[in-house]
Amino acid sequence: MSEQPVAPPTPSEPDITANVTVTGSRAALLRDLAAVLGRTPESLAIEWAAGSLVIPTATIGETLGEDGWGLFDGPS
Repeated sequence: MSEQPVAPPTPSEPDITANVTVTGSRAALLRDLAAVLGRTPESLAIEWAAGSLVIPTATIGETLGEDGWGLFDGPS
């Protein structure tokens, strides 16, 4: 089976370039999470900017049960 060449984009389909900058505590959290997952902080920043990675704005104790983040220590 021969490979079909991929046609280059037409002039009506320009490239899209995007930059994501994360600072402060969110950047620190993304660096730590990337180290744990064995991924790059840049890839996690892109996922966060796209909305597929949710980072809570409060501490875990304050967001118990919200956004799937929280701790379980037994019956309430």
